[in-house]
Amino acid sequence: VLFQPLLLWSIDCCRSMGIEDICVFVGNHKEMEQLLEQEGVSVARYVTDTASFVDAANGSDVLVLPCDRPLLQAELLKEAWQDHRVRRVDVTALTENELTCGISWVDRNAFLRIMENGEQVNLYQIAQEAENNDFRVKEHAVKQPEQLKSADSRRALLELNKAANELIVDKLMDEGVSFTSLDGVLISPRAKIGADTVIHSGTQLKGSVTIGECCQIGPNTIIENSTVGNGSNLHSSLIEQSEVGNGVRLGPNSHLRPKSVLKDKVKIGNFVEVKNSTLGEATSVAHLTYIGDSDFGAHVNVGCGVVTVNYDGKKKYRTTVEDHAFIGCNVNLVSPVKVGKGAYLAAGGTITEEVPEDALVVARARATVKPLWAKKRRDEGKL
Repeated sequence: VLFQPLLLWSIDCCRSMGIEDICVFVGNHKEMEQLLEQEGVSVARYVTDTASFVDAANGSDVLVLPCDRPLLQAELLKEAWQDHRVRRVDVTALTENELTCGISWVDRNAFLRIMENGEQVNLYQIAQEAENNDFRVKEHAVKQPEQLKSADSRRALLELNKAANELIVDKLMDEGVSFTSLDGVLISPRAKIGADTVIHSGTQLKGSVTIGECCQIGPNTIIENSTVGNGSNLHSSLIEQSEVGNGVRLGPNSHLRPKSVLKDKVKIGNFVEVKNSTLGEATSVAHLTYIGDSDFGAHVNVGCGVVTVNYDGKKKYRTTVEDHAFIGCNVNLVSPVKVGKGAYLAAGGTITEEVPEDALVVARARATVKPLWAKKRRDEGKL
């Protein structure tokens, strides 16, 4: 849902209400285990592992929670927990229309006693398991059953995406974010957006995205696991695992591949690709250019059609361009190479050696002009 596995929605919900000790019962799902390792969450393959985790963890109550309820809000779980504490019962089971939904608050000691039955315990039916062991069980009716929605089909999954997106958009608008249209707009639950930023149609924010204040994002822009500073304008572009500073202009139709860093006031124009590179403050890359594995300083001007030739078929090499350099149109920078501060590279050159500071480099063949050559060829019927 919204680019995030259902499991992470449950983990985020727990963390938002202050639960720090989280264990996921996964069976033998190796991909899920890898995901949880990245999230710093404990894993249990067996019910006995779950009991051992609870025995070692802090806290007097255990929340048993299915991992397929992305609309679940922390406020509902807190309300049920307070009810559980006031009643002083062993188990408080959340119910919808008098039917348990698999979510329960369980006294820690009662949980450990139930777990003594070993692999026969069904965590989804923990309330029934408690009753079978003569523990005190009370129900807590859920007043907003839409929070309990899960997906058992692709249509239901689509509806969950719509509902989750609406909740996130409403929250962001309350925090001062504007939307000109919601057509094609999808916002990750882990996205953070500053006040007075405007999101345009076709914008998708995937994963952990942080955007500052007073930005213009979109239309048709995808940002994934990246940060954007204040006052930046990103138009019809793709940004992946990158850092964008303040007052940056990007696009249309540009691509920041992973590990790209744009410092403040950088300008990236049409059809520019940047990969694993840093561009210094106020550097301008206007259009039709590839910058890969490079370190560009501040106030560098990069002309149309410039290419960093960073790959020799086996290894990739870095290019360094220092402050205030001027890179003319259609220049090839054959890595590894360095361009000194304030140097000027004339258009059409292929640079293979270090360029000193403030030097002019003209690296192209002198033109040869043959008068009337074309006319003669046409007269002879050869053109």
